[in-house]
Amino acid sequence: MGIDQVKHVLLVLSGKGGVGKSTVSCQLALSLQQQYGLKIGLLDIDICGPSIPRMLGLLDADVKQGSNG
Repeated sequence: MGIDQVKHVLLVLSGKGGVGKSTVSCQLALSLQQQYGLKIGLLDIDICGPSIPRMLGLLDADVKQGSNG
């Protein structure tokens, strides 16, 4: 699926750290996938250390990259 086929984008944002943005994002993504069967992409750009891989049990997963990103 290319970026041009993305129908909706949700942004979880706060000006303060430690308020649960990653937790809310993770739970929202899992809920949308489970309840509606949606294909979900979750991007964590936390400069202090991404916690999404830890929450999803993906610490040992490899990052995949193709010619289109």
